Order: sequence, then structure tokens, then C-alpha cells
Amino acid sequence: MKNTEDIAKKRWENRAVVFGIVSILSNMCALPTSGVPMGIPIGIFSIAFAIISAKGGIRGRAIAGIITGMIGIMMGLIVYAMILFVVVQLKDQRILSQFKPEQIKIIQDYIQLYIAH
Repeated sequence: MKNTEDIAKKRWENRAVVFGIVSILSNMCALPTSGVPMGIPIGIFSIAFAIISAKGGIRGRAIAGIITGMIGIMMGLIVYAMILFVVVQLKDQRILSQFKPEQIKIIQDYIQLYIAH
């Protein structure tokens, strides 16, 4: 019979890997919610779960959870930086003059939807 501690450790390792993969996949979605792409907090949870499972040594799945969590966090930060870059650039009149009025309306509607949520 397996040790109860070993079973609990494997559960935390599995959670770390799953959350790391979900973090990466959620960053590939187009709409972040509440101003922060959801991959960042999910990646943080992935790393936390891997650290929780690290009592007595880190094993393969825990390392995979840390790596996927870090990739998810980095991807989320890149998405966040790109969103901020676009919003800042839209204040420049030289950039706005390159768009048609209907395109500007679509962008403004998207930003209003993004800010309202």
C-alpha cells in the first residue's frame, strides 16, 4: 500500500501541471478579464502547487508545473504589455489618422467593453 503522503504529493504535482497547461492555454484566448490576462494568476497557482508538492524533494511533474507556470506568467505579461501598448498608441493622433472612422469606432467599442468589465 502506498504512503498517504506520497499520494497527496502526486495530487499536488498533478494540479501543478494541469494549472500550468491551463495558464498557457488561457493566455492564448483573446480577451483578458479584469485587466489582467487570466494566465498570470493561474500560473502563480501552478507554481504554488508545485512548491507545496516539493516537501522532501522536487520530482518531474513538479518541475513541469513550475516550468509551465512560468511560461504562462511570461505569456500573460507579454499579452498585458501588448494591450497597454495598443491603448497608449491609440492616443496619438498620427496613428489615429491612419484608420478609417468605422475602424476607430470598432476599436473604441472594444476598449469600452474591456474597461467596463
